[in-house]
Amino acid sequence: MPKGIPLTEEEVAKRRHEIFHQVVNVFLKKGFQETSMREIAEAAGLGKSTLYDYFKTKDEILVYFFEDQLNDLTAEAQKIAVQNTPADIRLRQIMGSYIENFQANKNLFLKLSFESQRLNAESQKQIQQKRHAYQDMIRALIDEGVREGVFRKVNSLLAARLLVSAISPVVFGSRFTGTPNEMLNESLDIFFKGIEV
Repeated sequence: MPKGIPLTEEEVAKRRHEIFHQVVNVFLKKGFQETSMREIAEAAGLGKSTLYDYFKTKDEILVYFFEDQLNDLTAEAQKIAVQNTPADIRLRQIMGSYIENFQANKNLFLKLSFESQRLNAESQKQIQQKRHAYQDMIRALIDEGVREGVFRKVNSLLAARLLVSAISPVVFGSRFTGTPNEMLNESLDIFFKGIEV
């Protein structure tokens, strides 16, 4: 925690957010592993010891990135989930928001995803908990759609995991078959309707 006047949790969270976004271009240019804490502090306009008040290690910065992304995704999805429209429409909107988020951060996400695989078990678990919270929100919406009669009864957790996994190639694939929106809509049609005649 920074010394001097104690900061509130919100202020610390805001400052961590600012620091991360001030160093994004350094990670994109040099790579995460190749960037030192000194360079991160310089890019953020901080002394190295001040940086350590917010992030003790580079791995903490990496975990922060994924938690921040997943928090944003979940918050946006929750806003859509409470709207008074059919569950299938809300699910399409949530997946559209998901794709927009990843398109906006595609290069950074690709670079840092590779790095995240070498994080320790505790850090991996932190990220996984946020990922599960997002999947659980999708699962709840699928369950709601089942109750509405929009979806047939399925294993909603598996369906949520499949849906999130199936949508990723719209942004991260190597053989695109249309614009991201076209691919998203077609992917969702396949997901909702299946491929059987």
